[in-house]
Amino acid sequence: MTRALLFLSAAAWLLGAGPASAQVTSRIRASGFYERYTFDSGPRISELTVPVGVDVSVGRYLDVTLSTGFVALDLRGDDPAFEEKLSGALDTELRLGVNLIPGRLIAIVNGAVPTGIKSVDTGDVAILVALSSDVIGFAVPTVGSGGTVGGGLVGALPLGKFALGLGATYSYPLSYQPLVGSADEVKPGSEVRARAGIEGPLARQTYLRVAGVFAWRDKDELGGVTQPGVGSRLIGYVELGQGFGNTQLTVYGFDVYRGGPRTEGTGVGLAVLPKGNLLAGGFRVSIPVSQSFSVAPRAEYRYATAAPDTASALEKSGSSFRVGLDLRQVITPKVSLALAGSGVFGDVMQGTTAVDFSGFRAGLVLEVRP
Repeated sequence: MTRALLFLSAAAWLLGAGPASAQVTSRIRASGFYERYTFDSGPRISELTVPVGVDVSVGRYLDVTLSTGFVALDLRGDDPAFEEKLSGALDTELRLGVNLIPGRLIAIVNGAVPTGIKSVDTGDVAILVALSSDVIGFAVPTVGSGGTVGGGLVGALPLGKFALGLGATYSYPLSYQPLVGSADEVKPGSEVRARAGIEGPLARQTYLRVAGVFAWRDKDELGGVTQPGVGSRLIGYVELGQGFGNTQLTVYGFDVYRGGPRTEGTGVGLAVLPKGNLLAGGFRVSIPVSQSFSVAPRAEYRYATAAPDTASALEKSGSSFRVGLDLRQVITPKVSLALAGSGVFGDVMQGTTAVDFSGFRAGLVLEVRP
């Protein structure tokens, strides 16, 4: 608690710092999401999350983002008598961006205070991996950890009519107790990420973005014992935007490769995720109905593979298809409200058996620019 108070006090000081003559702009975001997924084998999980965040820019040189929120989970197993409920705050995160060269080079300092849920009962562990499958994709994928500190540099360079972005960041997670009643602590390995991307116009109404991330992570420790198998992660992303008058079509795809088993926080607690790969693609169409109201249908397909160990070949671990609709209303020039809804169906592998699941997500996002 003391660490959290000190962290928030420092954040409050930073939000109020800066020369009186500097122009200060801000944005406040408050949202709420409810999602529920049911597996044919019996387990069911529902999650209510209320994330909140504040973005503040002080002149051209300092950007501050502070975010936290609330989460409530209801987890039920294949046995009707099994039920586990969790509720509490999300981790409190702070990100500082210092524009060393405005528009060209930014220094980033970030961290998270462990105000969220980070410990679960041992009875939940058996179904965590299935529920945290990449093919589902929770609105808030991680509810709590032991906290992190980190930072890095991000820059952009002109490349003809395109822009080249480069970045490198370092994250140092802190240890915490993942299971209630157990004295063993987990210490996730520190991680280094290198990023590169290019974006720019291909034609008058055609825009291209391509990005890649390479992440290398040190080995985890559990109860003071170093865990084997944690490897690198490769992420590739491509997006093509095409305008048709006032309508904008965005088509995208991404691939996430996990080179070895990793102990990771998920939407329902800590889980050991195996070596695997996630391939996904989708589209979104933004259609303005009036000057202040727009609709955006969207769809996404995900296909995941995994291996029980690093020597095994990747095999299907699940797939999903999600379709949704977003509605956005500009209430005033400084206030907007968005409603989002989607349904999903697919399957996850439990051993050699494919278990079907289905679910939905509904939410709203309020944005205010004071």
